[in-house]
Amino acid sequence: MHVLSRGLLAACSILTLAAVPASAQQKFGYVDSRRILQEMPGRAQAEAALRTQIDALGAREKKMVDSLNAMMSAFERDSAKLTQADKVARFTSLQQYDGMYRDTLEALNQEAQQLQQDAMAPFLDRIRIALEDVRAAEGLAMIFDVGAQVNPIVAIDKNLDYSDRVLARIRATPAATRQAEPAPAAKPVGPVSQPTGVRKP
Repeated sequence: MHVLSRGLLAACSILTLAAVPASAQQKFGYVDSRRILQEMPGRAQAEAALRTQIDALGAREKKMVDSLNAMMSAFERDSAKLTQADKVARFTSLQQYDGMYRDTLEALNQEAQQLQQDAMAPFLDRIRIALEDVRAAEGLAMIFDVGAQVNPIVAIDKNLDYSDRVLARIRATPAATRQAEPAPAAKPVGPVSQPTGVRKP
């Protein structure tokens, strides 16, 4: 299962918060969300726990793939000595199991997506709060994220990097337990293993 190949660092980009009167002299800063996510307290433990859960889902998928492949191998091995009626019955069973496998695979992918969202949510919540706290405390009009995938900034004054202050604010704030909220089912993403196709008798 390749749903989480990028792990927790594949999280959404963290952009900018602004709210300073137009008449005031605007002041800007930036952070690197990739570095903040890497150095956040508890990230490694959360990623390890998530990997354990994803591996368990992968084991369930593999078990179904192995069963389906075994059924197809047995069908091909016995096909020559089966009557036409038996071939049709066996083939129908294979089709039914193949359909069940595909439904289960979709459910496993959706579950993996939800696990990732639940694991990331507390970290993103803390980052957003810390960003707004630092922005307000420093009188910043805006904080840019140079860790975003699309980065329009080509020249930066490194004295404007507030990543350290955001990390310090996060480390100084106890992590709160966040109740997971139900989210809409996500479509399966990334390549998934598929069994050999079922052929007609």
